[in-house]
Amino acid sequence: MKFQAFGMAALAVAAISIPATAQEPAARQALDGIDPVVLIQQGKEAFGKPEFSVERAGFQYQFSSAETKAAFEREPARYEIQLNGSCARMGGGVGGNPSDYAVVEGKIYIFGSDDCHKRFVAAPAKFLPRPVPPMPTAASAIEQGRALVDRAVAGLGGSATLDSVTSYAEAFSQIQKRPAGDVAVTTNTVWRFPDAVRSERVMAMQGQQQASTTLLTPQGGWFIGGNGRVYPQNPGSRATNRQEFSRQLIPLLRTRHDPSFKAAAVGRTIVDGTQVDQVRIQNGVVDVTLGIDAKTSRVHSLAFTGRNAEAEIGDYTLIFGDYRQVNGLTLPFVVRALFDGAPDSLRTVKFDNIKINAPVDPALFEAPKGDAK
Repeated sequence: MKFQAFGMAALAVAAISIPATAQEPAARQALDGIDPVVLIQQGKEAFGKPEFSVERAGFQYQFSSAETKAAFEREPARYEIQLNGSCARMGGGVGGNPSDYAVVEGKIYIFGSDDCHKRFVAAPAKFLPRPVPPMPTAASAIEQGRALVDRAVAGLGGSATLDSVTSYAEAFSQIQKRPAGDVAVTTNTVWRFPDAVRSERVMAMQGQQQASTTLLTPQGGWFIGGNGRVYPQNPGSRATNRQEFSRQLIPLLRTRHDPSFKAAAVGRTIVDGTQVDQVRIQNGVVDVTLGIDAKTSRVHSLAFTGRNAEAEIGDYTLIFGDYRQVNGLTLPFVVRALFDGAPDSLRTVKFDNIKINAPVDPALFEAPKGDAK
């Protein structure tokens, strides 16, 4: 068991396509049977009893008395494991070990590894999700926001052309620097509209290659290893991957007719030396701000809150460049990424190719057979 003293500062998410984790059993024992109410209220580790137990959100909690059980049932959000059981450092549906826990600012968090535990308790504010600012609701902001979305669509090639896209494919290669050495990564992603995406990655390091695939469809989400083993994504992993894939310009703006799509103007500013009109867009798990070039009406940038390669939460700004014509659309072939204002190599890409409405094999989007054991 691992217990941390109180008093750590905390703030009230993909990283890029964090590998999915398999579905966990319906209920796992939380905290090795430690009473979470005593843990929070007194800073003590007191074992619970099987006769005083509560099952909640996939965890079984035990309590040392009927009184602490009742306290949990009155305020479960106060005493339960936070972040839906995700690793507090990684977030995004990466599962945590309910035996590896820490208490920070009166909340219980769990972790996927000892390294994650150590990094989180050393600086929890770097990893905890931030409060989401409210979406503007003024009629003028909403009207201007819709007008800016229309400008962005016109800059890409127009509403009719965008809405006629049935598939979108992009491919890029990177050299990622890692502690064990440079890794060559090739990524091929295909969106089949309206609601499926498949991303295949090949990593090469020291003469060896490792392949993996992330697949999202209306029927579910899966991570497929190079050995063909299939790992169903848990809800957190599906949401993280859906969020990541939905931030790309084509998928993002194709959803502008969705009932849940919201847009609001949030003012004019300077981004990387260019004056832009900003429009914040929310749709399901997506929350981004587009910067529309005030002179050209082309989408100049896209900003959001996300995790970097170290899983730290910060402000990303993606700056688009090298626009080219592809089947009637004008699309960026270069994306330069900044994380909290500093260059970020993980999300900085130069596309090798982009394809619009290329034939798509339906079999690629079928639910894979076989789950990893």
